[in-house]
Formats: sequence, C-alpha cells, structure tokens
Amino acid sequence: MENENTNYVTYLIELAQAGRKNAFFDLCEINLKNVFTITFRLYPEYEKAKQITLKTFLIAWDGIKSFNPKKSYILWLKSLAIKAAIRELSKSGQSLNPILSKTLYAHEHERLENLIMNLSNEDRIIFVLHDLEGYGYDEIKDFLEDLSPDEIKSKLLDIREQLMKNLNL
Repeated sequence: MENENTNYVTYLIELAQAGRKNAFFDLCEINLKNVFTITFRLYPEYEKAKQITLKTFLIAWDGIKSFNPKKSYILWLKSLAIKAAIRELSKSGQSLNPILSKTLYAHEHERLENLIMNLSNEDRIIFVLHDLEGYGYDEIKDFLEDLSPDEIKSKLLDIREQLMKNLNL
C-alpha cells in the first residue's frame, strides 16, 4: 500500500526517530483510536485490549528509529497491533467468545458488533482484517501463516454467511 502519511505525520516521525518523546506522544494521540479499535475487535476484552494497545505503542517506540517514513505509519502501527493481539490470543489458550446476550438491540449496528465479537478468534481476525480494515487475502496470510489465501477466502464466505443468517438477512 502506498504512503498515507501527511507532512505533519512525517515531521513527527522524523522528530520521534531523533528521540523526541513528545513527537511520539503526538503520533500516539493521532492513532490511538484506530489502534484500540482494531485491537478490541480482535481481542474483545476491554481491559486486555487497552493493555495490548499500550504494548503496541511501546513496541512502536522501540522500533521507530528503523521505521521508513516513506511507508504508511498507520499500516505499520496496525500490523504491530494485529501481531500483538494474535500473540495474546495464542497465549491465553482460551476462546474469547462472550455469551451472546438475549437482549434485543435497538440498533442493528450494535447487534452486528456483538455477533462479530462472538466469532471464534480466527474467524474474527479474518473478518475484521478483510471486511472492516480492508486487508487482502495475502496480507491476512502474513498474520495467519497456517492458512492459504484460498482457505482464508473460503472461511470468509462461511463467516459472512453465518453473520447474515444470525442477522436474519
């Protein structure tokens, strides 16, 4: 993907690479919501998602000097968050599938979010990265090395079918 950094973001990256912590804090503030959102969608436990988000920014600080400002900073940051969330999912050894509430939701959006959160870890990763974040099958394979792009594509079709069935569509 091409560079999506603005001049201001590139400037902050250069300052952060020179060791200016305040510039890095500004980068964190600009990207906090995006990083937390993807982390929480992959690891739907609020407190743990906050910890993973913090860990992502610590990893980013450690790696900022080697980051190429010609690349997209947000994509680099999101890939760090995705890898951190997947590591935590693997370490937990448990499936994070909160029990689906019987409560009727006033908004279909909330209902869909709840259904997404109740997908298996692997299915949630595939759906979130492809349909919500716009990653391609080959890019998703980089995070889920056990699956081929064709297997990811097939699983995605099944996931969508399952979600549509649960939404009565």
